[in-house]
Amino acid sequence: MIIAYLQKKGLSFYKIKDNTITEIAQKDLSPIKQFFSKKILIISKELLFYTRKTYPPMQFKKLKKALQIDILDLFPISSPDFYVQVFENTQKATIVDIWAWQKPEHEIRKFFPFQYVIPEDVLLTEKDSALKIIFTGDSYHLIAYLKAKFLGTLSVVHLTQKEIELFLTGLLPHSQEIQKIKVYGEIPPDLKFDKPIEKILLPPYPLCLEGIYNVNLRAFKTKFYFPIKSDVLFRVPIYAIIAYGVFLFFTAQNYENAVNDVKAQIAQIEKKTNSIKVVSQENYEPLISEVNKSISQTVSPLTVMNMLALKLPIGCTLNRFVLTEKDLEISLTAQYPLDIIQTLESSEMVKSVKLKGPPTQNTSSHSYNFVLTLELK
Repeated sequence: MIIAYLQKKGLSFYKIKDNTITEIAQKDLSPIKQFFSKKILIISKELLFYTRKTYPPMQFKKLKKALQIDILDLFPISSPDFYVQVFENTQKATIVDIWAWQKPEHEIRKFFPFQYVIPEDVLLTEKDSALKIIFTGDSYHLIAYLKAKFLGTLSVVHLTQKEIELFLTGLLPHSQEIQKIKVYGEIPPDLKFDKPIEKILLPPYPLCLEGIYNVNLRAFKTKFYFPIKSDVLFRVPIYAIIAYGVFLFFTAQNYENAVNDVKAQIAQIEKKTNSIKVVSQENYEPLISEVNKSISQTVSPLTVMNMLALKLPIGCTLNRFVLTEKDLEISLTAQYPLDIIQTLESSEMVKSVKLKGPPTQNTSSHSYNFVLTLELK
């Protein structure tokens, strides 16, 4: 996937493949590469507006439609886009978190036709319960979450003990369940915490990119746009046809080479064959005569099966069929074995019929299982 991270200072691009995050230049965003990749736009915290609102209980779809009308009154944005997620549902109210930002579509979609838009705050929550303090060089960002549930956020230029205490107090009673504090980058040394601190180095890319696999992208889907220009799009089939033609050409060349190799091998075999002394045909006559005799004494299985199909009555089941030259052994299931024997003896193909072993009765179906050996004419 390809990710564009939008900040006040501009766009930066990253590629994520096999959980490896690599920064790429805008010039490397070729139309073909974009066509086969998921394209995500992340709105950084500094461009986000956030609020928590309470609404009457309603379905989430209806809530989103209501917000489309109210969004202009909630935020000072001329052309807003927004994302909403439910914080808490009760019988009396639905509490939601709302993020909004200025639509960047007209400028960015010209060269990066993104399919998903995600506010950065959503990507900074994890499955544990913690307070994250992230120092980006010019400001501190606080993110509190409870088992991947977003609690609140705060951004300040100067971080003090009082700022942290007020932030956590505003999140009561949920903030009481926060188990640890994760610090990314440097923080003032005079800060004191009553919870375990985990210091983590900031990666060389935006920290939010590590949370891209923790969210369901469907919730951030935007309208579909062709990721390449129409002239490029129409050239793709032409390129495909040319490539296929080249493939056929080299395939034909391979076939021709293979045919020539086979011809050369055949010529060598014929040369070796001609050098071998030919044995007189008379030496093979006894063997040929024996083979012909054996073949003449063999009855065609298809002929025998056709005879059985005509002679065996309805309700009789043929379970096993073994034919050796003119000796046939069959295993049958029928209610009247003697009738079957008499019927087969009347066939012009059958010389004799013998019962091999006593029949065994099947009490459930009142039938007999038995084996017959037939000598064919």
